[in-house]
Amino acid sequence: MLVRRLLFFTFTGLALPCLVHAAAPLSPASVSPTPEQVINWINASAHDPVDLPHVDFELVNLDEDADLEIIAKQNASVHIGTFYVLDQKPDRTYSLIAEKRWNVPQLQPERWDYAQEVNHPELDPYYLDSRIELTGTRLLETVDHTGGTGLSVYEAHLWYLEKGKLVEAWSGLLKQTSSVPGGQLFQTLGSYQIISGEIPQLYYWTTEQELDPDSGIPLPGKTATKLVVYQFDQGVFTPVP
Repeated sequence: MLVRRLLFFTFTGLALPCLVHAAAPLSPASVSPTPEQVINWINASAHDPVDLPHVDFELVNLDEDADLEIIAKQNASVHIGTFYVLDQKPDRTYSLIAEKRWNVPQLQPERWDYAQEVNHPELDPYYLDSRIELTGTRLLETVDHTGGTGLSVYEAHLWYLEKGKLVEAWSGLLKQTSSVPGGQLFQTLGSYQIISGEIPQLYYWTTEQELDPDSGIPLPGKTATKLVVYQFDQGVFTPVP
């Protein structure tokens, strides 16, 4: 299980739904802004400004326009961090459009979606048509690593951009490990699968188990698995009755 993924899904034909200094605009020849520029753009309006001398960021295309957005993160501690999304303005500077208290272990903006096949045009005569057919809203996954004393949690957040705003479509546990007084150790493992179609569905499995505190091996008779099915409704995944 990856601790941090940011995953692109495509639904065909579906409209899913410190001091602040003036940041210099990007020149047309610029490939990437500087960390100082990104920090200044974030801190111009952030509730949790970047207070470290560095920030991790990536230029990515999150929506349907040609301009690149910026995703960025700062990690204040093992379980505390902030995730930012910035949109490009006409003057080629950026402004903060989303800020989440997600402690993102690593930025990985590109990950292969097994449901989307795009081959080299010399090998696939339908390459261009496939690209057009698969154009749609991009659903992304960001994992938040939280926790505390005796507790470690990895939670997936599925989200997309709509009209310049971050919309969270679903969230669920990927892994939670907790120890309790007396020496008991419990773990929940989660996984999900999105089935695209006229009405996309999300299948979410969780397995809850008690572990041997010394070996970490599940104890016999202490494991239970359940499934919840969600469907995409009005911009979010909701449980199927």
